[in-house]
Amino acid sequence: MIVAGSQLTLWVATFAFTVAQARYLEPTRYGQLSLALAYAGFLTIFIDFGTSTLLSRMVAQRSGLEDGAVAATLLVRLGLWLVALPLLLLATVLLGYEADLRGAILVLALAALFASFGTAVAAYLQGREEFSLPSLSAVAYRIVAAVVGIAILALVPTASLVLVAVAFLSGAVISAGVLLVGLGRRSGVRWGLQPRRAVGLLRRALPIGAYFVVGTFYFNVDLVMLEVLAPAENVGWYAAAYRLFNAATIVEAIVVVRVLYPVLSRLSLGPREELRLVIAKALSFMAILGGAAVLVFVLCADQIVAILYSADAYAPAAEALRLLAPGLLFLYLNSVVCNALFATGYEKRLLVMAAAFAVFNVGANLIAIPRFAQDGAAAVTTLTELGLLGWLVRIAPRDLLTGESVRTVVKVTAAASAAGLIVVLSGANTIASMVPLALLVYGAAVVALRAIGPADLDAIATLIGARRGGRAATPAVGQPLHEKVG
Repeated sequence: MIVAGSQLTLWVATFAFTVAQARYLEPTRYGQLSLALAYAGFLTIFIDFGTSTLLSRMVAQRSGLEDGAVAATLLVRLGLWLVALPLLLLATVLLGYEADLRGAILVLALAALFASFGTAVAAYLQGREEFSLPSLSAVAYRIVAAVVGIAILALVPTASLVLVAVAFLSGAVISAGVLLVGLGRRSGVRWGLQPRRAVGLLRRALPIGAYFVVGTFYFNVDLVMLEVLAPAENVGWYAAAYRLFNAATIVEAIVVVRVLYPVLSRLSLGPREELRLVIAKALSFMAILGGAAVLVFVLCADQIVAILYSADAYAPAAEALRLLAPGLLFLYLNSVVCNALFATGYEKRLLVMAAAFAVFNVGANLIAIPRFAQDGAAAVTTLTELGLLGWLVRIAPRDLLTGESVRTVVKVTAAASAAGLIVVLSGANTIASMVPLALLVYGAAVVALRAIGPADLDAIATLIGARRGGRAATPAVGQPLHEKVG
């Protein structure tokens, strides 16, 4: 239950801080902060360079290569950060960013370094299917950042972006400290620095790292292109919609990346039937969650924006949020298939896919942004996720995916469409009436269409109960409850 509890806490803290940023910063400055966070996100992926995925897989598979790998990972990340930082700062100067924005990017770059140290430890523990310490660390990060950030915004109404960025740095330092101190007390973890081992780790992570760098590029390039091709307020409107979209991906990050991936890595060494069963259940569960998220965002986008942001200043963000919403469903499904392919060693094919869609995303945004501004960028994001889903299904081995998953997605789409139609016909016009009605009808339709059955619900409940912060109990082969999505 600790994973579910940390998930809720993470979401609430992130949500509160995001709302505070939009409330205290006008759209132009909010857009600049989001741009700085996009740069920090790209830097984070670059200095990680796939080592989290590789380390978690090595530990989960008990490959014998994990001894000393944590220290090697930290050394790799420090080296990559030292290489990337001057290039990042040079880019901010060449692009003509003002001093406050450049300073915020620098502070967030420092936060990215500390966060990367923490995620290295978290990857090791996740490979062992131990979630207490990573969950505690993630919660500490979000709560500290939210508390410090909201205090700064409330007490200093004209706070610079640099000062707001300090909140993220505070959270990153605390988070890394929790993980490093916690792991440092364990016996058997070697901390000796071995440069040769670090180079070997980086070489093995190369295709994974290249995939994540390219993938992060097309996830963040739209905001950078908007800043160049559209007025400043459009950047703020898109940032407002995209931050809500991004907050909803926390579900995928916790459920699939943190919990499911090490399980998939371990099962990839065993019978294929067992792995296929887990993937099918995960896809079904994520499809149902994604359908609910799309339904709420499409129906209530205007009211969500009005409640969380200033209705007058951020009203155009609502349409962008609606256009982003279907991308959530595709992203949830993509995450399951993509992590399954990483677990089975398909990173080179995934890199080709990422490169192709990086080109597509940039080209499509060059056409869409000048004509439709933030709405064009949102539509391109959703189309990119749809295209990724089609490519992933095409390259996945036939014995990993089943027809059950396709049927579930079709049923979920039908259930969401029916729920949306009933809400519109009902005349409900407030978020307090629309959301409960929509989710009630959606849930009833999902059950009626047998998109999820009692055995699946039982499996999820049993699995959540089985993970109480330590290593998961291993179910018997063939049991449908198996591994997680919850």
